[in-house]
Amino acid sequence: MNEFVFTAQSLADTDLLAQLLATVLPQRATIALCGTLGAGKTRLVQGLAAAAGIDPATVTSPTFVLCQQYNGQRRLYHLDAYRLHDVDEFRELGTEELYDEPALTIIEWADKIEPALPDSYLLIRIEVTGETSREFHIRAVGDELRNVPSLLQQQLT
Repeated sequence: MNEFVFTAQSLADTDLLAQLLATVLPQRATIALCGTLGAGKTRLVQGLAAAAGIDPATVTSPTFVLCQQYNGQRRLYHLDAYRLHDVDEFRELGTEELYDEPALTIIEWADKIEPALPDSYLLIRIEVTGETSREFHIRAVGDELRNVPSLLQQQLT
């Protein structure tokens, strides 16, 4: 299985998803996050940061700086494509080089730069279903992360 849907009823559920996701991801992985404003993209990144030993309070949306780097038990690159005009602008920033780093590379608004994503990545689409509830549609694209959704499902069920 390369797709899994997780329903979070609260922020604590989102944090749990992030914590367990961190345990099943390899050292080098790219996560493409898609969802509306306020869907919980940055909250999920904060949870992944916490799992990597990074203070989640230091993790903010990089909308204006485009890329934040955090160092903990593993390195985390947090990118935001919201303000980019097109995929060429993303490529001009040299961000594609991060895909080869031994780190988690997490891109908010990744649907805006989809052609610039690596061959293998984890796509997480977040749907707002209530004030604090969300549906996380988690799908592996390519071969490298194909087992992540099923491993995550095993952890959460």
